[in-house]
Amino acid sequence: MKNQVVIVINPGSTSTKLSLYSRKGEVKSETIRHTQADLDKFNCITDQLDYRYTFIKTWLMCVLKDNDFQVVGVVGRGGIVKPLDGGTYRLSESFLKDAKDCTYGEHASNLGGLLADRLKGEFGLKDSYTVDPSSCDNMWSKSKISGVPGIVRDGRGHPLNMKMTARKIAKKQNIPFEDTCYVIAHLGGGISISLVVAGRLVDINDGLLGMGPFTPNRSGALPLRGVMKLCYTKTEKEVEALLSKNSGFKAYLGTEDVREVIKMVEAGNDKAILIYEAFVYQIAKEIGAYYAASKCKAQAIIITGGIAYNEKFNIDLRDYVGNLTEFHVYPGENEMEALAEGVFRVIDGEEKAQEYD
Repeated sequence: MKNQVVIVINPGSTSTKLSLYSRKGEVKSETIRHTQADLDKFNCITDQLDYRYTFIKTWLMCVLKDNDFQVVGVVGRGGIVKPLDGGTYRLSESFLKDAKDCTYGEHASNLGGLLADRLKGEFGLKDSYTVDPSSCDNMWSKSKISGVPGIVRDGRGHPLNMKMTARKIAKKQNIPFEDTCYVIAHLGGGISISLVVAGRLVDINDGLLGMGPFTPNRSGALPLRGVMKLCYTKTEKEVEALLSKNSGFKAYLGTEDVREVIKMVEAGNDKAILIYEAFVYQIAKEIGAYYAASKCKAQAIIITGGIAYNEKFNIDLRDYVGNLTEFHVYPGENEMEALAEGVFRVIDGEEKAQEYD
């Protein structure tokens, strides 16, 4: 019998991650790097569809011809679409249109579903899928109130990795998943911090352009008076680019690589020390706020994402919040595994695919 596998596609800003997963775990993987010069030729991210698809198909055909695999599913990391419940979604025409047109926001992950849907025809599959797209919205109604009628607090972050990590910690703690309550901080190029109750992100900052701490290249929450002045001196596109791509460590220290920042800190660079301390401090404050929102009942604070690989950072953050509850570090993204597992749950009848309507 052939080894049944799911193709997993995860587009990033300058890379496309590909994997084949069986029910036992990852079988093959590859990260395709794209030069900025090549990407700059396209007006918007979804214009890159044909360009990235060629690389994906070439790699897959090479891998599959030499192995006894049966492709039973294709899944792409979901992008920014309308607010959704969590779960595994069957990709529909309306989902794909909203992703392609960037109706709700432009992000590299918008390509995930588009690539998966195109690829399904290569293997005669009826459906393609995405799992827990970044627009998952289980926020409490009270979490959405901003203080100004007509302005709603959006929650856009990293639900795919957060929910996957929550499952792993629940198993480690021997707590039924439906009984869990965690504060989870995904720390990478984008930072999202959430209160996760029974796998539902009931409150979360907008990790793309909204509240929360500053990130390696994003501004985070800002004093309103400064924002008002900024908006009167620049165009909307200029302001958006500044706040979402050219702020944070990048603006203060000329690099968005946290490892480089920590090298500056350890070398005694006074400015780097101040900015780094502010970075840890803002993350700790945000975690503390979400812990309070759990009525101080969260069973763990979980740190995940790429920055969690840095031991100095983990020690510094633990010094602020480590006494609140259990403190767990689970570095990395785990997105490929989460995507594959979501599709296998549908294929094996453990979960019903959600519909985007």
